[in-house]
Amino acid sequence: MILTVTYLNLVLTSLFGFCEEMEKAAEVVVRFGNEEEDGYDAVVVGSGYGGSVAACRMSMAGIKVCLVEKGRRWEAKDFPTNSLKIISDARIEKKSLGMSFGPKDALFQVYEQDDSLAAVACGLGGGSLVNAGVMIPTPIRARRSSKWPKEWEEDWEICEASASAMLRIQSIPVKFPIAKTMEEIAEREIEESFQRPMKLSVNFSHEEQQLDSMKPKQMGSCLACGNCLSGCPYNAKNSTDKNYIDLAVQAHFPLPYIL
Repeated sequence: MILTVTYLNLVLTSLFGFCEEMEKAAEVVVRFGNEEEDGYDAVVVGSGYGGSVAACRMSMAGIKVCLVEKGRRWEAKDFPTNSLKIISDARIEKKSLGMSFGPKDALFQVYEQDDSLAAVACGLGGGSLVNAGVMIPTPIRARRSSKWPKEWEEDWEICEASASAMLRIQSIPVKFPIAKTMEEIAEREIEESFQRPMKLSVNFSHEEQQLDSMKPKQMGSCLACGNCLSGCPYNAKNSTDKNYIDLAVQAHFPLPYIL
């Protein structure tokens, strides 16, 4: 996970078509903190691996933040657990035909336009809600690419360590057959060797962990159900709404988000 690169990607992706989506989506406003506060020092678009970090850092520094996101807060019990529920929790928009199917706040949002197709998550936590949570160190050749400022590499390991601590990554305690297969494939495709065993932003322990001086929410324990990509129904995956955003709210600064 690369905080700097991911943040740039998230901002650019979020801002593209932002006005059009906000016109359709800004029907409900949910506020955290003091609702009497008017005016903000910063507006953050998106709540995934980029926006949540920015909102957290600024909020903890005393900056009044407005976090804008499309969707709602998902609880573990709300995530789909079978094919039928996944289909009912998907929305497809065909821009070329001006047609859309599925609820506006569906977990999965699929956008089709001309020759492009984009599938994204909809909800507080962004893409972290529906990814596998795999945490792989950035390949050296990517870090040293001439496309990135040389100064970035100086703090790269520090940023990765910070993200790993915040997302509370853990090693998989059991070597599942499919995990062995995926590691073999990855080793053939990527020059750098992987840490063993593979680490995920998933909780495999029943013990509650402490983070800095603030207390993260109690996590469930992974039961190896395989539903990571459709949202963890056992509250075991550390999506950004459970760490960065949660700490931003605990910092006692207003952090509203627009659905």
